[in-house]
Amino acid sequence: MTTDTIPRTPVYTITIASSGAAMVDGEDVTAPGTDHQAARVAALAEVRIKAALHGRPVRAIVKDVDGTALHLVVGVDGTTTTLAHPHPAPAEPTPEPTSGPAPAGSADPEVIGALTLTAWRAVSDPDTAYTPETADLLTETAEQLVTAGADRAETLRVIRNAHTVWHHIRDQDPETAAELAPRLLALLQGGHPRRTADILQWSTALSPAAP
Repeated sequence: MTTDTIPRTPVYTITIASSGAAMVDGEDVTAPGTDHQAARVAALAEVRIKAALHGRPVRAIVKDVDGTALHLVVGVDGTTTTLAHPHPAPAEPTPEPTSGPAPAGSADPEVIGALTLTAWRAVSDPDTAYTPETADLLTETAEQLVTAGADRAETLRVIRNAHTVWHHIRDQDPETAAELAPRLLALLQGGHPRRTADILQWSTALSPAAP
């Protein structure tokens, strides 16, 4: 993917103050007193997470303490490309239809974004990656993404992560695993035979044998 083919939005704004405080789209990333370079690295790392959630590079603007603004592209692996020109203006929004059926998906995009980011952080942290709480969080996130009609690739990634974590925690917390099993089966229906079979086999073995 070349920089010209990257979608025009979103464009994340990184602001770094002289105090060392860095923000991404107005949200604090570092506290005052942070070394300037460390603040910049932390802010770019936050944008890298957002790129990973999109599954592609994203655009960003770094507003530095000296008043300069750098236009960057941040990749999923954290690589940055400095552009020699500003980002293109966002495309004009398509007018909403005045009649007809409502579009699929009614979940709040901000809620979906926050939930997905929380799930990504949980599964990326070795201390929380394989816990019942993360299995439940990923399952909930996948359900919300399906309801919202979100990007299919991102939805599938969350569903696969949910099953992987479920597989790891099912023996240590069979009660939670049993509660999540039917929800995961609903998410996996059609196209995930190996994962579906894994849940069904475990659930069957867990059930008491008929007299």
